[in-house]
Amino acid sequence: MVMAAMMLLGVAATPAMAAEAGSGGTDTMTMFFHAFDWFVLMLLGLASISGIALAIDAMMHIREKKICPAETTEHLRSLISSRQFKELMDFTATDNTFVSQSIFAGVRRAHLKYPAMREALESAIGEQTANLFRRIEMLNVIGNIGPLLGLLGTVLGMIIAFYQLNAKGGNANPADLAGGISTALWHTFFGLFVAIPCLVVYGYYRTRVDKITTKAAVISEELLEMLRPESATGAEDAPKLKKKVVAGAALPSPVPQPTAAEE
Repeated sequence: MVMAAMMLLGVAATPAMAAEAGSGGTDTMTMFFHAFDWFVLMLLGLASISGIALAIDAMMHIREKKICPAETTEHLRSLISSRQFKELMDFTATDNTFVSQSIFAGVRRAHLKYPAMREALESAIGEQTANLFRRIEMLNVIGNIGPLLGLLGTVLGMIIAFYQLNAKGGNANPADLAGGISTALWHTFFGLFVAIPCLVVYGYYRTRVDKITTKAAVISEELLEMLRPESATGAEDAPKLKKKVVAGAALPSPVPQPTAAEE
């Protein structure tokens, strides 16, 4: 981001450079690179590179096809509909998509009653959603720190300007103060230039995470509902589900659950 700013400003400053060179004025590009000191390179440059890396990471991982692929949902639906509970357990244990991990958390508690399965699924949904938000949170941090780093550079530039004023015994001319003031303004510019894109990307992907995880949560709850003993799956399937899941996951012995007649 910072390097792109340098290129754009270099192009924009070319006409001014030509005009100033003819009139004996200060070289704009020289001023620019004087302002681009260790402070910008080490702090704002690092923040800029980190922001680009985080934006690329979000672009690669925060996608509906990555988090909640349709083919995975259909496969899970077919396994549940055909009552292939052992295969369901094996698939969700190895698949890293949002829906599979949510269903796996619920199915692992199939030896308990349905409310325990639903509680486990909701906990898995909340944990995975939080992990996705944490993946982009650093963009928000950089977006808020960028202006502060720019302000720190601004203070540094003003210190330089007042140092020159003191060195001249209070009789410094504008040229003596121009270097420090210019440094202060350039640092402010770079701080904002790093912060604004990071906040824009963060806002966009925050909305994307919220939209995708909401959809994935609804699908996960729908699939778990298909395993509910009182639903269309039939109460007679509940013992089968418990027995197969427990055997596949090496869980404790299933707790007997009262039949529909006893309830």
